[in-house]
Amino acid sequence: MSSQHRDPSLGVRVPGALKTATQQALGDRELRGFVLACCAALVADPPGFLAGLEEHWPPPNRIGRPPKATGAVHEPRELP
Repeated sequence: MSSQHRDPSLGVRVPGALKTATQQALGDRELRGFVLACCAALVADPPGFLAGLEEHWPPPNRIGRPPKATGAVHEPRELP
């Protein structure tokens, strides 16, 4: 069943320590309002807004299965 809300939700998981620090930095402003303000600022001036975030941008998420661990190299077994 689809959502009954007019606008689709945006699910983002923020590490707990970062969320706490963000809320402290915002003071009495709400986190939701901050996200909306950031979206509005991005739309108003994409190059300028993104330039200010460049050093804070997280690395891209990997798609698919995680790579296999590159542990110790196994020597081939000798056959009897």
